Amino acid sequence: MSGQTIGGRYVLERRIGGGGMGAIWLARDAQLQRNVAVKLIAAKASVHAASAFRFFEQEAKAIAQLHHPNVVQVHDYGVDAGVPYIVMELLEGENLETLLERRGRLPPSTVAALLKPISRALAAAHAAGIVHRDLKPANLFLARVDGEEVVKVLDFGLARKMATPGQGDPGLTSGELAGTLRYMSPEQLRADPRVDARSDVWSLAVVTYRALTGQFPYNTDAVQALSRGAFRPPAVPVSTLVPELGAEADAFFARALHPDPEQRFGSARELAAAFATLVEVKPSTRTAKILVVDDEPDVELLMRQRLRRQLRESIYTLVFAANGEEALERLRQHPDTDVVLCDINMPRMDGLTFLSRVGEVSPLVKVVIVSAYSDMKNLRMAMNRGAFDFLVKPINFEDLTSTVAKAVQHVGELRRAVQSTEENQVLRMFVHGGILERVLPLVRAPDALAGERVEASIAFIDVHGFTNVTRNEAPEVVLRRLNANFEVIVPEVMVRAGMVERFIGDAVMAVFRGEGHLARALDACLVIRQQLHSLAFRCGDDSPYAHGVSIGLDSGPLVSGSVGAQESGRLDYTLLGDVVNTAARLASVAARDQILISDGTRRQVETDFECHSVGEQHLPGRVGTMVLHDVVGRRTQQVTASEPTASVAQPANSAPGSQERVPLAADSGE
Repeated sequence: MSGQTIGGRYVLERRIGGGGMGAIWLARDAQLQRNVAVKLIAAKASVHAASAFRFFEQEAKAIAQLHHPNVVQVHDYGVDAGVPYIVMELLEGENLETLLERRGRLPPSTVAALLKPISRALAAAHAAGIVHRDLKPANLFLARVDGEEVVKVLDFGLARKMATPGQGDPGLTSGELAGTLRYMSPEQLRADPRVDARSDVWSLAVVTYRALTGQFPYNTDAVQALSRGAFRPPAVPVSTLVPELGAEADAFFARALHPDPEQRFGSARELAAAFATLVEVKPSTRTAKILVVDDEPDVELLMRQRLRRQLRESIYTLVFAANGEEALERLRQHPDTDVVLCDINMPRMDGLTFLSRVGEVSPLVKVVIVSAYSDMKNLRMAMNRGAFDFLVKPINFEDLTSTVAKAVQHVGELRRAVQSTEENQVLRMFVHGGILERVLPLVRAPDALAGERVEASIAFIDVHGFTNVTRNEAPEVVLRRLNANFEVIVPEVMVRAGMVERFIGDAVMAVFRGEGHLARALDACLVIRQQLHSLAFRCGDDSPYAHGVSIGLDSGPLVSGSVGAQESGRLDYTLLGDVVNTAARLASVAARDQILISDGTRRQVETDFECHSVGEQHLPGRVGTMVLHDVVGRRTQQVTASEPTASVAQPANSAPGSQERVPLAADSGE
């Protein structure tokens, strides 16, 4: 079909994705002169022509109602020679399913960041009365737009209008089972015609669990019980797989995956907000210090009694003062104080005067006024002078405990923000945090030029043939194209515990240290090559990814540390040794999409990686020749460059990445 014109204006160039009932093509809009994605019903769909046509039409209509940045946009819809087509925006990137298959699981902070835009897209759909009904990682696309990642919800082929009370459901018929089995809510499994937005909330919870743990919350044996409404918590509590989230995560999923829709989160946004709170509120690693300022003699005993559990568990440390002047002195003695509980009516210096002075001594501390004088004048004056909160005597200690906890958390966030500023946020953007962790102790030490010997692997990842772009394109175009490649390269280095030591022109110098550093370095290089190849295939020869990469890699002993002219105030972190030089030289002679290693390195990895000899070559700046090898892939699970794959119907008890979708609608696989 390549070269065929659809709808009188869309010229098909090549297939870039698809599934059992549908195909996605890269096409050129001849009228507007832009690349688009065209979705067509596959040839064999004629067996289910009536239902396939219906799914296509309802998908186009559903998306057309949603003008939302996190929903893939439809440009056009029509029928050409009896074949329906949908014209959509062309996206660069990959779907969440592909990412999870590659990485297994994602950090909680990354999952929280993904849930926010997904929930916004679902909120827009639900506000329009649309239930997606097939929310899964394969239908969540991580698009790269102007160098940033934008999450897009795809494939509304199974979407339905929600039922109108008293009128039934305009889109569903009783007994119609539709969706992807492992992500279907209990009411979907029962083919309940009253499915509403809370069904998508269930599916989003399954996506969340899968992204966090790399597993599904339920095995296939539980599906039948769930369809009957029987409550079962996830087979493996998430707290055992992601212990840093604690038992609160188990309660989160118990609610999110409740078989009764009434017991779930009421909306996708509520679920996303609850998970964000779960990730953000982490146990403090240090004891919070609280200064209690009150002239009543029994306050100290009362506070120690009421907070005895927190004191025993080293959650809080208490310091006491009898008036505002004494409190200022205590703050000078204890600069790490987090929260002040302060009375108003005290001798020598009252609480309101102290409140106006506290910022001079400790700008980050938060003051909670605790007073029997609760008239509006005192309340307004306290809040105007920066009080965090105002509590009234006699003290409700449950309220006090909650307020103190919030104040401590707020101060902790302020301290972290200040610390980040002090360490120079701009520096952290330009230098990997792992390097800073090694450099900062060195520059603070008496001998700032101290170094260490390490075993490491170095990879030079060069964007192939990029010099011609710098000669022929405008500066902004050059940087945009180069950074598009770096946006692919850098995450794959970092996720395998590698560090970007520096950017050298159009190349990335990456270092891998610690156990298994050589295998991790090779895995990163293989995936980078595959990712860029897939993006180039999808986006065309004019895309930033069409250059490919030339990679040189070597492994062995290195010297690391800071070098430069300390007296002139110029130091840099560097890695020295033959390994660095060899990796750079290998990259300089590597052809497009080659990963070159020496024969010595090949002998270290030949059990796990397949390598092809490219013969003896002379490396620049090196005497004699060297036998070189191109790394093809892993022997156990070879990494190859291929076009993006689509969801294919598979048994529900297969591997985590498998899907079983019913009915087989035109499956985009985007």
